[in-house]
Parts: sequence; C-alpha cells; structure tokens
Amino acid sequence: MKPLTLAEAAQFLRMSRSSLYQRRDIPKYRRPGGRTLLFDQDELETWLKQGRLEGQSESVREIPATTKRHQVPEVAAGVVDISSRPIYHRNAQYR
Repeated sequence: MKPLTLAEAAQFLRMSRSSLYQRRDIPKYRRPGGRTLLFDQDELETWLKQGRLEGQSESVREIPATTKRHQVPEVAAGVVDISSRPIYHRNAQYR
C-alpha cells in the first residue's frame, strides 16, 4: 500500500486534479480530521484494470440475427420532404 496525494494520483492516472477530485467512482480516503485526499496506488491499479475490462466487453457487441437490415422506408432519390412543421427561429426575419 503506497498512499498518493491528489497531485501524485492525478499524474499516475494521467488526469487533471480537478477531474480526479470530482470523480466519485475512484477509491479515495481522507484522514480523520484532515482535509487532504489520499489514494492507494494498488487500488487505483485495480480500478484501472476493471475499467478496461468493462469497457472492452461493452464495446464488442453482436447484432442480433432477427433484426432486418433496412427498416427505414425508401425515399425517392434526391427528394427531401420538407412539409413537416415549420422550424422556429428566434429572429423574426427567418420565421
């Protein structure tokens, strides 16, 4: 267990100090009666490894075989339908 200060932990994680201070999912400690934050280097390493593993599992997703490829209705080539409701613009000149 190696305690790190806020600046050391920010350098270790390659984050800014303000981002590290605001993140709630990063394990941090405070001494009783003290105001400084301390971080355990071993816990930060395991937090990084868990984040990488979870990120990899979410990024690799398979498309279900039951979905159809083209569910969007076909539109004639080059024709755009603008008959929907008018667009509101704050300037009266463009209304």
